[in-house]
Formats: sequence, structure tokens, C-alpha cells
Amino acid sequence: MCLLPRYLELELSRHVLRNIARFRLRAHTLRVETGCWQSHNRICDKCDLHDVQDEKHVLFLCPCLEMCCLRRRFEEQFADFAGKTYVGDTGAFYFDNIGAEDVKFFLLKQTYKSFLFISETMDTFCRACNVQQAQQSTHLAEGLNPLQLKPIVI
Repeated sequence: MCLLPRYLELELSRHVLRNIARFRLRAHTLRVETGCWQSHNRICDKCDLHDVQDEKHVLFLCPCLEMCCLRRRFEEQFADFAGKTYVGDTGAFYFDNIGAEDVKFFLLKQTYKSFLFISETMDTFCRACNVQQAQQSTHLAEGLNPLQLKPIVI
């Protein structure tokens, strides 16, 4: 018997499903990945921490206001984690000390809202890279050969 990942069993939009799959497979545009094939460093370009922009950084550590506010919107997903640092009196927050086990624990939650948070996180960092991840071709993921597709004539 083959068990599907929980996010495939939930009623999530195609956009959210794509973002979650890309995050899980590391087929995303976070700088930790794009730095492998583009000529830039892997340091986060949304904050001044000078940390590698990886999954741990974007989920918990990045202090950019947009991510802090996103964490606030999904605050119940972070109830089990200590070490919040609040941004002014906005109620938005980030964490100052998170380990790999914390990231694993967060990803194992597999709740509807945790999946939405991951998707919105991908959207946030996608905009920072000027790459529309949600609009990227999914021909290979859908079993289509891009070489056999007909060009669109305008």
C-alpha cells in the first residue's frame, strides 16, 4: 500500500500544492538552491542577518517585516516554539534560535494551515527573486515533454 503525503489528501488549490511540492523537493527558488546554478551568494536578500536563505531561515529566522507578519497570521502554528523576538508593537515576530529538529517538527505537523503558511512563504520569497514560481512551467511534472509542445503564435 502506497501512502500519499498528507497535503495531497487535503483540498488545497493547485497553486498551494505546487508550492508545497517544490518546497519539499527543494525545487524552489530560495537562494540556497539558485546559488548552485546562478552566480550569486546564497545569503538572504530580504534581511540583513547575512544568513543563508534556506528553509530554516525563511520559516523561522528571517526578520523581514513581510515574513514576521506572515508568521503572526499563522501564529498558532508556532505555539510549540520558544524564543520569539517581536518587531516593535506590531505583534509580528521571528525566532532567534531554531535548530534543524525544530524545522523537522514544524514540517511534520502537516496541518492545512501549516501547508498554507509554507505556500505563502514560497510566494513571498519568490517575489523577492523576481521569479514567478507559481507561473513556472510544470510540463515535466505533468508528464508533458516541453519539446513536443507547439509554440504559441501571437
